[in-house]
Amino acid sequence: MGSLLFEIKDNKDELHRVGMSDIGSILTINDDFMTKQVMARKGIEKIKYCSIKPNVENLTLVIRNYTLTDTIYIESFCDVRSDINTFQSIGTNIHMTEQKIQHMQVDCASVFAADCSVEKMEMGIFSIVNQYKNLSGAQENIAYKMDKLELRDVNVGILDLYAECKYINVQRSRINEFNNNGNMLKNVTSTVTRINIWQNTHIGKLSIGNKIEKMTVDDTSIDKVVARAKLYIDTLKIKDSNIENAYGFEKKQFNDLTYDIWEWIGKSADNSRNVRGRAEANYQMAKLLYKTEKGTDKFMSSLFDFCAGYGYKPFRIIRTSGIMVLVNTFMFSFIKFVEILSKMWVIPLNEESFCKGATIVWNYFLISIAALAGQNSFELREGLPYWLSVIEYLLGVVLFAMFVNALYARYKE
Repeated sequence: MGSLLFEIKDNKDELHRVGMSDIGSILTINDDFMTKQVMARKGIEKIKYCSIKPNVENLTLVIRNYTLTDTIYIESFCDVRSDINTFQSIGTNIHMTEQKIQHMQVDCASVFAADCSVEKMEMGIFSIVNQYKNLSGAQENIAYKMDKLELRDVNVGILDLYAECKYINVQRSRINEFNNNGNMLKNVTSTVTRINIWQNTHIGKLSIGNKIEKMTVDDTSIDKVVARAKLYIDTLKIKDSNIENAYGFEKKQFNDLTYDIWEWIGKSADNSRNVRGRAEANYQMAKLLYKTEKGTDKFMSSLFDFCAGYGYKPFRIIRTSGIMVLVNTFMFSFIKFVEILSKMWVIPLNEESFCKGATIVWNYFLISIAALAGQNSFELREGLPYWLSVIEYLLGVVLFAMFVNALYARYKE
């Protein structure tokens, strides 16, 4: 119940106002209605602009079979928000400001909403219904497409987007749940050219699917972000934003693996109890952070990466320990052979010499392992071999501590 004020412009750009009262609880706007009920009252045959200013409560407003203009503007009546129960637009672009809507269903190329409150918003829902009705026909692989969706200063309960929308812009808005489903066809992947979520926007749950060429999240807080089927993101930029939790993200879904992306992957792995995936994400995040180091710090970070994978790859320490044992074995053996050569000018090349040489190498190999393991029963008591064994012992203590820490960091709950 209530009234409507139509503002229309003819081909001469002259503005005409037509008021209608007692419109009932359901109103359908189409070419026939506009021609006979609105334009005829002003003697206008064609229009180039149409604006509707509702002053209603609990109205069901439907726009379908309307071709007089590409866009209909829905604006406030004397700065008063109307209470629209259901709003539907099929085939006509919508530019809406300062409205309160319970249920909004729109199938069109462009939607702009500002200073609005919507309990439930569904984009492309009618096309999805038609697709399921015609799955056996020739239309099954034709996805519903939109040019853009812009939301500014809006409060939305649930937003379901069932369309291949090229451009999505959300700013200064509050959305409890935003499901960017794309088309629902199994064999067709939707492509979003750009998604901007910025300027103090808050989203409770954000679900994203299909291919996204560029996504920017700036000055935004998101409680939960969820990866849907067929997701692939070429470029993701996050600035001054807080994403509390992430679910279902894997590295194969991204083209450029940045720190923020690895953070999403790590949170997803943590929530799915994937210990290996979480450790890999933490390692990659640490690796990206240490890339900014220079000079000595860069060398130490590279050494830390080689030895223990920044504390997230404990089994690298086994490799490092093996290299240390082999190096020390070589050095011990080399020193011993130099000592032997200093006393003997010629060493006969026979089986006995080879056996003695192999025995020396094997003994020093065992001594090197004992030194690394912290045993003090080896026979080296003086000279360079003694100090090498002491150094190896100290390094062994450090590597063992790193190993225990890395095991904890990798497998902790």
